[in-house]
Amino acid sequence: MTAFSRSRSISSLPIGNGIHSRDDKLVRAVEAPGHLPGILQTMSSSDTELSSRLGPIVTSIWKRDPTIFGAIPTLEPLIANRYGWLDVATRMRTQVASLHKFASSVRSSGRKKALLLGMGGSSLAADVMRHTLPGGRDAVEVTVLDSTHPEAVKALLASHEPSASVYLVSSKSGTTTEPLCFQETFWTHAVKQLGGAQAGDSFVAITDSGSKLAVEAANRGYRRAFINPEDIGGRYSALSFFGLVPASLMGADLEALLASAGDAMAKCQTTTPIHQNPGAQLGLALAEHARAGRNKLTLLCPPPFERFGVWVEQLIAESLGKYGGGILPVEGEQITDGTRFGNDRFYVAIEPVTGNVDQLRRQSHAAHADDLEAAGLPVFRMPVSRPEDLGGLFFIWEFATTVAGALLGIEPFDQPNVELSKVLTRKVLESYVRTGILEEPPAVLAANAADALRPRLAGPLRPDYVAIQAYLNPSSAIETALKRLRLAVAAKAWPAPVTIGYGPRFLHSTGQLHKGGIAGLSIQLLDQSGHDVDIPGVPYGFSTLISAQSIGDFQALSDADRQVVRVALGTDPADAIDSLAAAL
Repeated sequence: MTAFSRSRSISSLPIGNGIHSRDDKLVRAVEAPGHLPGILQTMSSSDTELSSRLGPIVTSIWKRDPTIFGAIPTLEPLIANRYGWLDVATRMRTQVASLHKFASSVRSSGRKKALLLGMGGSSLAADVMRHTLPGGRDAVEVTVLDSTHPEAVKALLASHEPSASVYLVSSKSGTTTEPLCFQETFWTHAVKQLGGAQAGDSFVAITDSGSKLAVEAANRGYRRAFINPEDIGGRYSALSFFGLVPASLMGADLEALLASAGDAMAKCQTTTPIHQNPGAQLGLALAEHARAGRNKLTLLCPPPFERFGVWVEQLIAESLGKYGGGILPVEGEQITDGTRFGNDRFYVAIEPVTGNVDQLRRQSHAAHADDLEAAGLPVFRMPVSRPEDLGGLFFIWEFATTVAGALLGIEPFDQPNVELSKVLTRKVLESYVRTGILEEPPAVLAANAADALRPRLAGPLRPDYVAIQAYLNPSSAIETALKRLRLAVAAKAWPAPVTIGYGPRFLHSTGQLHKGGIAGLSIQLLDQSGHDVDIPGVPYGFSTLISAQSIGDFQALSDADRQVVRVALGTDPADAIDSLAAAL
């Protein structure tokens, strides 16, 4: 097959700042094989007809209607209490002065570093912001800890001394295992260094009212507790305190970020003409391409938006990856002139049109999108003019995901399979505490992994996609090795796309889809760490915790009849991954 396969072309509208799209039609069609159902059949239909189809969905979302997804009645109270993201940008504008004052107090106390202790929705938006938004003068350096690998925890204990750092403990429920373990570890470290009376000044909580974390923050005398609106779920919380508190420490322009979100919020209320509603437009494209079998959403994110796809990945996978279907987000994929794609792809390209981005890299990215579109592949373009347009992107994707859920009959606000994996992990740990034995499923040695994987990648069991799940310490060496492995697996498994996720981060992101949505092959990569870090208050360390998380998810995948292979990499995981890639 040639490098590109034929399909349809999508043309998008701007998210703000007066940028104009290539044309004013909702969707632009080109010749394509096969049958595309639903609204994509009527791309040339009048705006009145499109408004009659999408308008009621838009109106119902703004009315916070819990019935539009066709969910079982017992879920409707949960759904009704998850629409707070619709006006959070407006609510947070009243908090900007307080956030600036908070950030100034942290800087004036001599703290030059901030460490965000979170997982999934409580940390991903902040991670995107720190890579995307320009920092202000005297900005605090923000780092995110969302790995339970003992080497990752140990390194950040060493680099973030309590007297010069502030720790942001970030958890909506206040009961999420990973942030609580991080909190106790760094709290114990701070008490040893500063004493119990002074340790609280190095801690900040971001959580819901009345949560265990909120109570702990009050009891321990934390510097500050930011109480988030309770009607916002974790993955929809980018523009709430979960994103804005770390952004304030970075010195980001909060006013511009929220203004961009407010502009997107206004546009997403439009029902006539519907083509001026960017969230409805994107949601329609997501849903109708998924129905047509193009359920592999491939994200093209150039600088400075490279990390944005990681946030979208959780939003789409966890919101829509249920009931055996949904949409698989593919982020960070390397595209070259020889890259081959199947007929199940749909592309969304973030396109900086001006601003302080590297022009050569931006032009290279745009060329890929142009080539894909010229070959007839569907490309939805989202123009942006400055890094602060990230606020508008956050909102448009949240709205689009909700629209897509309504069109597909998938309610987007719970994550049942994520909870199952957590339950199984707790059972593994409880058994370990009772017996002192961690009962691990069989694993293939790295030297034999290629032979074990080949028939699954290319034989009759060929998967719909492959998920590389790295329960490893994130590092540049590991990152480089994983990219090589991704290319090698993709060559064997074509046309199945290949994704990469670090454990346990992906468990709170794509993990919902792996077990509850589209069926694929999971490859668990496990190393043998020579060091451990104790977790205060429990009879095990982070090495046992991350192993239990991999075992719990293995059991959840197996119970869901999903293909999963465990690969033991030994004490030099980067070298073992390179060898596996070469063998494939």
